[in-house]
Amino acid sequence: MNRILLIFSLFLSSVILAAPVKRPAREHNVYFANTPNELNVYRLYGRFDGKTVFILGGIQGDEPGGYLSADLYPDLVLEKGNLIIIPRANFHSIILNRRGINGDMNRRFDRDTPADIDDQIVEIIKGLMAESDIFLNLHDGSGFFSPTYIDQNRNPQKYGQSIIADMATYIHQRDTLRLSEMAEKVLTRVNAKIENPEHHLHFMNTNTLAPDTRYPEQKKSATYYALTTFHIPAFGIETSKDLKDIELKIRYHNYAINEFIKIMGIEPEHPAILYDPPRLIYLLLAINDQEPGIAEANSTVRLQRGDVIRVSHIESNYDRGLSCDVIGLGSEQDFRKPLAVTQPTSIIVRKDNQIIGEIKLQIDGQMVRPSEIVYSIEVNGQLCTIGANETLKVRRQDKIRILSVAVPNLSMGDFKVNLKGYAPPEAVNNGEDRQFLIEVRQLNWSKYAVDRAGKIYPIVIQTGDREIARAFVAIVD
Repeated sequence: MNRILLIFSLFLSSVILAAPVKRPAREHNVYFANTPNELNVYRLYGRFDGKTVFILGGIQGDEPGGYLSADLYPDLVLEKGNLIIIPRANFHSIILNRRGINGDMNRRFDRDTPADIDDQIVEIIKGLMAESDIFLNLHDGSGFFSPTYIDQNRNPQKYGQSIIADMATYIHQRDTLRLSEMAEKVLTRVNAKIENPEHHLHFMNTNTLAPDTRYPEQKKSATYYALTTFHIPAFGIETSKDLKDIELKIRYHNYAINEFIKIMGIEPEHPAILYDPPRLIYLLLAINDQEPGIAEANSTVRLQRGDVIRVSHIESNYDRGLSCDVIGLGSEQDFRKPLAVTQPTSIIVRKDNQIIGEIKLQIDGQMVRPSEIVYSIEVNGQLCTIGANETLKVRRQDKIRILSVAVPNLSMGDFKVNLKGYAPPEAVNNGEDRQFLIEVRQLNWSKYAVDRAGKIYPIVIQTGDREIARAFVAIVD
């Protein structure tokens, strides 16, 4: 049944792709948004139609050359052909700089029934393969692949600096895919651009379809699935983990991707291979659902115990691959999550797995529970008490005086009590309205009212610019 559903979903994908597309165009779809598993899928449509190349990065989170290279392509404008790009297939593992969180995601393509979030991502990738004419899976591999043994770091057992296929030649019905010929054509062009001969790439044939293959685990991989299910050319592109310069890894990946793109007849504006160190500029941080404020990189935000924070924006010199982690709360991705802070902690901001900034959260006082706050208000000389979020009903001819407000764990000088819509008889209105005799008929500034009729006004308790609680005065005629 699941296989039928998969085939049906792939059919729907092909129908959607066949629908008229305004060209050139760019589509961006987000799955599992604002979670550690957020998946961003980019589709680029050229000015003229053509073949579709699917570029996949970051299926294994400790291989930055692949996902940083793929991340350069979503902003292209194409003259001809189409691209599908997933820069970060396994964002959770990238954040933690681990190969996988739930095992190796690149060993799950033999499964029919999704068991967890990784399998759900794999199903999305499978559906995109159905739209593609070639599949490129980007990796960083160990050592340097060599068809012959040279030393412990350069031999047939290594993967780095190679282009990998599951067969040299793949035949399906009347179609013949000459994978080794395609790879060798790419390698000739790529190696001509690499000055250091020790960094040259080589073709690696895992011969996965052979009964005696030395790489049977490859039958669970993305390239094997694309080749044997959709019968499209599928290659793994591996730079070496031993290359210390991240820009070199990105450059070598881009060399190979760009040559495959040329073979498929796609004409892009190639991305510049520039890698600026990522940095945090600021966060937009809301406290207790108030308007968000700017928290600059490496600053300190002071809170009351129990305050609920929410990061609504991350400003960096990069737009993709960003996450924020409130240490000890939530998960590795706490973007746009409301979180109650009861202990001093920090918000760590990452670009992929690299920490690029920190906001310290300091606790200044005890948690204030609105249910324990008591307003003491005199109405025409008689004492009335109300709690936070409660309403005191008065008439226009009444006179009221806010005598005091009891806030547990705070002294009277730690906060102000402000009746919005009332201006005390002083040269400067400092937002403190306790002890003034207030004529209710003076409450006629409707812009401060919380109702359209201009008859309900809030009494707000504030420490600095932060609101602790509010009650209300309602005018009844």
